[in-house]
Amino acid sequence: MRWAWFAAATLILVLGLMLIFGWPSSGMAIRNLGCAQQADPRERQVCAALQEHMEWTWFGHAIVSPGWRVTFRTVREVYCGLSVGASDLAAIENLRKSATDWRLQDGAQELIWLLDGASQPPASIFNPSHPQYLLKDGCG
Repeated sequence: MRWAWFAAATLILVLGLMLIFGWPSSGMAIRNLGCAQQADPRERQVCAALQEHMEWTWFGHAIVSPGWRVTFRTVREVYCGLSVGASDLAAIENLRKSATDWRLQDGAQELIWLLDGASQPPASIFNPSHPQYLLKDGCG
């Protein structure tokens, strides 16, 4: 009986500590990438699309923490949904450089890699020759 009580108390303590220390910071718990701060209309549009398509996932290796983030699916949906092309490269590079949120920086960087896929390493899913290329099945 004592072991059952001890096991239950330990489980509650561990779960409580995980919630206290593993809960995302205020920035990770919301989907705000600061898109309103972007002056250029195309930058604002790309930012808003990345923000809208972020997914709630669990982060971390040593410390597990949930939060909103840009995923490969997010990048694919934004690329296809906005018909991102070479003419958007300057706007996306500027978006990456001016971003104050690392999630926006990562999303913009991945869009840049997708636009310049042929120069990516063969092991990258942004390279068209990779078997799991992000746009392998096109945008349809």
